[in-house]
Amino acid sequence: MKKPLKGIMLSQDLLEQILEYAKGMYPKEIMLLARGDKLGSYLYIEEVLSPPLQHNGSDFASINVFYTPFTPSIIGTIHSHPSGALMPSLQDLLSYMGRIMGIAAYPFEGKQDLAFFDRQGNVIPYYIGNKEAAMTS
Repeated sequence: MKKPLKGIMLSQDLLEQILEYAKGMYPKEIMLLARGDKLGSYLYIEEVLSPPLQHNGSDFASINVFYTPFTPSIIGTIHSHPSGALMPSLQDLLSYMGRIMGIAAYPFEGKQDLAFFDRQGNVIPYYIGNKEAAMTS
């Protein structure tokens, strides 16, 4: 029997990497691919990848799917909202890819500035932890 999903887990280092990248690109949006797997009761994000040939603007980030390395290990996307809005827009939901969507919001300072959502825009809880913690939960 499948264990129900408790949420998403990623390391503190990865959280900081995502927020620093978003802060460095501010005021433009960023787009990242989340690579990971289901471990125990969590989707564990192992790393993020910057897709090639992405276009970044003040209110959009787009990728060319023909140059994007989509494999089963890509579990979703993470993008930024320089406006500070920590909720998906209608356009975000219409362009949803994968199992999860993360949004990093200005001011990109800490855990409170990142959130994850399902395809309907519902919040998915996330936790900071290592791979071993995800596997034993």
